[in-house]
Amino acid sequence: MTRSDTAPESPTVYQREGDVARIRLNRPDSLNAVTPELYEGIQEGLDRAEAEDARVVVLEGAGRAFCVGADMEQHGETDRSAKERREYVWQAQDACEAVQTHPRPVVAKVHGYAIGAGAELALSADFVLMAEDAEIRFPEVGIGTYIGGGVTYTLTQRVGRARAKELVLSAAALTGAEAAGEGVVTSCHPATDLDAAVDELATDLAGNAPVSMEFAKAQFGRVGEASRADMLTAEAEALLACMATEDWQEGIDAFAEDRDPEFEGR
Repeated sequence: MTRSDTAPESPTVYQREGDVARIRLNRPDSLNAVTPELYEGIQEGLDRAEAEDARVVVLEGAGRAFCVGADMEQHGETDRSAKERREYVWQAQDACEAVQTHPRPVVAKVHGYAIGAGAELALSADFVLMAEDAEIRFPEVGIGTYIGGGVTYTLTQRVGRARAKELVLSAAALTGAEAAGEGVVTSCHPATDLDAAVDELATDLAGNAPVSMEFAKAQFGRVGEASRADMLTAEAEALLACMATEDWQEGIDAFAEDRDPEFEGR
């Protein structure tokens, strides 16, 4: 069942399709350039997906691009106060962190362009599926601004510090095929197959045990921060918590009965 009840003129549109929540960046005339209202919409969509117990979130863009970054007309306004600039910067940081720390897997569907803040949003997702002919890049140092969204963390985690530094300092553009080949994104697909690939992945993820996935996502987020001993302890505690769920028993029963499990998230 598909449900969408966000006004079509809103900067984001929230749509629910079974266990999958979709948050669509909805400023196609500006190639989904980010604004404070768009960041607010992303946060609201993520909060709603969590409240509704959606099992997967898909982040996508309307029209010809995923997101081309900052709305330069607004971004370059000189009459913003220092307080307003700080609020805008932290709104962007908070939106990316919300994607990164959302309890459910987030899949970014990238077509057209993911540039600057758009690339930051995409790489905040757990999985980034990209059209072969799409483009991703970080142009900030070439226009006198700076990266955000935790890119020094997320990009380094994906490709290592040396290559991440090169991509940021050179402002080089990568096609979807190049980005997938280097591990910047999860995979690339012909543009005509991108929707089907995202739907297939979202469906597969939605069929997994929600509690187990939540533990896994949270603990992978601690890699590089927690010690090996802490990670071993966290894994053991998560396993014990899963063993106390109804889904644990359902998984065992389904395996024994040679059928697909039907997890309830409890």
